[in-house]
Amino acid sequence: MNNSMWLGGVALIILVGGALWYMNDNAASSSLGTYAYQCENGSEFTMQPSSNMNTITLKAGSQGMFTGTATLTKAAGEDARYEGTASGNSIVFIGAGEEVQLMVSGERTNLATVCNLKPNAGMAPWNWGDAGEGGGTKPDVALVVTESIQGKWQSTDDAKFVREFRPDDTVKDYYDNEVVSEGLWVAFEKGINAPEVPFPLDDNAVYIQMTMTGTQADTLNFRVAKLTPEELQLVYLDRGGVLTFKAVK
Repeated sequence: MNNSMWLGGVALIILVGGALWYMNDNAASSSLGTYAYQCENGSEFTMQPSSNMNTITLKAGSQGMFTGTATLTKAAGEDARYEGTASGNSIVFIGAGEEVQLMVSGERTNLATVCNLKPNAGMAPWNWGDAGEGGGTKPDVALVVTESIQGKWQSTDDAKFVREFRPDDTVKDYYDNEVVSEGLWVAFEKGINAPEVPFPLDDNAVYIQMTMTGTQADTLNFRVAKLTPEELQLVYLDRGGVLTFKAVK
């Protein structure tokens, strides 16, 4: 064998070996596709699972609960729960079937919502499985509302009226910056920790009950008609009507 043939063989081995290394290395770091989600509160993001499913990468859309990109790590002992941080906020992602629960919390943020896959004719929908199949737990919608509603909300009909839902289960009503009524509040669903109420409960609905003292000493019941980071609508079940609020930043 002459030198040129020997050198050519070595070069071929190096090239093939390098190609195999490159392919294997990229296969280990590749993902299983990118999936777009639309949330009930109007936010959007994409989710990209790693090939070994140990991490997922979330990228916020133009309407997002967080900014930029976040890589979440699979929680120990959980099939479809991932945790991480983005822009100083903690992020929890829980999958159940084709639906996910997304929670973002931090010093100035405390939001939670349920999200669903955007239709995509070119890709099969991603399914996390359900509890019976060893997948994630079904999102607790009342918990999502409990997390998302916390904070101050100003009436769009009367700017002097502000209602504050606190994380310690207390609620305060303000009028012209003065506390006029306060008490306890709870979010609930039909058949799930529901208190006694004088009206039938609908499936797939979340309710708020407030037990108040002060100028409005009464038990008040509402159905949550809309809840986004900017807007809250409560249907007043005891007396009728809709109360609309905007978030106080």
